[in-house]
Amino acid sequence: MARLKILGLLLFFAACGSNQSSEKLDTTTSGEITIACDESLQPIIEAEEAVFESLYPEAKINVVYLSEYDAIQYLLADSARLAIVTRDLNTTEKEALKAQKNITSHFHKLGYDAVGFILNPANTDTSFSLEQIRKLLSGEITQWNQVSASNKLGNIQIVFDHARSGAVRLLEDSVLKGSKLGKNCFALKSNPEVLDYVEKNKNAIGIIGVSWISDLDDKQSKYFLDKVKVAEVQPILMRVAGITNKPIQGNIALKQYPYWRPILAVSRELRAGLGTGFASFMESEPGQKIILKGGLVPQRSSIRTINLSE
Repeated sequence: MARLKILGLLLFFAACGSNQSSEKLDTTTSGEITIACDESLQPIIEAEEAVFESLYPEAKINVVYLSEYDAIQYLLADSARLAIVTRDLNTTEKEALKAQKNITSHFHKLGYDAVGFILNPANTDTSFSLEQIRKLLSGEITQWNQVSASNKLGNIQIVFDHARSGAVRLLEDSVLKGSKLGKNCFALKSNPEVLDYVEKNKNAIGIIGVSWISDLDDKQSKYFLDKVKVAEVQPILMRVAGITNKPIQGNIALKQYPYWRPILAVSRELRAGLGTGFASFMESEPGQKIILKGGLVPQRSSIRTINLSE
């Protein structure tokens, strides 16, 4: 009887060991995870994901595209291993992570993009000063004839992708110094919706992430640029002859265009898993070339200057 009990225990532990070994953890190049991403960065991250998964067929990245705020909340709630956003976590968010098994966030610097202003092709205005941008966003300027006397388009509508978007946060922080947007500003649900709205409304100004219009070799970017025009904004530095101050690679890299922002992959991984592998790929030479080709500014590597069509 004793021998039977011992044999039974050995079989039990053997079965447990077999079950544990069958639970395959993800590695830097295999497995399946969910990550969250700011929707304004969707075109460039879709390109990164496609190349990564083609190189590593055993890896599956499930990307959830959200507002920047919601992407970070996904990370904090452990619904995503990685959040690709345009800022690092703040002190409160880092403390919330630390309270969960003493997790310390770390981030990977991927590159830079910008917030762009788009107009309907029928609009005769093509550029704004920094002070005009401030007054437009605050609601001090509400009519197009306040921008230029000859403009007869009437009420100005300012549309952006989401009430919790990274673009809104950037402009409220850097332009309005913490104040809220004016009553003439309102949110839609995505960057494509903003582009569509501006195409259909002559009096609108759209606020978007330039990732949606920066890759001139991409059919989707070309499609959008055929329907809207990109506004110039007064440069931070002295204007260089022959160069327009649109949110193009050269101007973003030199920080001449004022509304640039970093692209960061913020991780909560405690070990080198698939999230680390994907972030490291985006930091590597192949991943950086994807950012460069996409019309944005990689963290390292040379840049090219391209003009967004009128």
